[in-house]
Amino acid sequence: MISVLLLAFDVLLGIVTFFIVRSVMIWRSEKKEESIEVVDTLNDRDEKILKAIREGKNSLSEIMKATGMPKSTVYKGLQRLLKEGKIEAIREGKVTKYVISEEKSK
Repeated sequence: MISVLLLAFDVLLGIVTFFIVRSVMIWRSEKKEESIEVVDTLNDRDEKILKAIREGKNSLSEIMKATGMPKSTVYKGLQRLLKEGKIEAIREGKVTKYVISEEKSK
């Protein structure tokens, strides 16, 4: 009799564990999707860089002057925007010009 009770308890414990683990896995996958959405948003610095490019400031130095940001910050922002496909780089001699991705095809 005791072994039957222990077996029933063991099965019940297994079922409860299964549903708890399943709930945690679903919750974690939902959190991962939320964090992916957050990554896709631009920060204020990226917005300033994009605004400067839209206003015709195409080189690194022009963007630095327009935004008031240091070279390293602008460069990192440009690299991030390039990676996300928001802008494209065009090499003109020794200078790299940056354009909004849609503008390059026009």
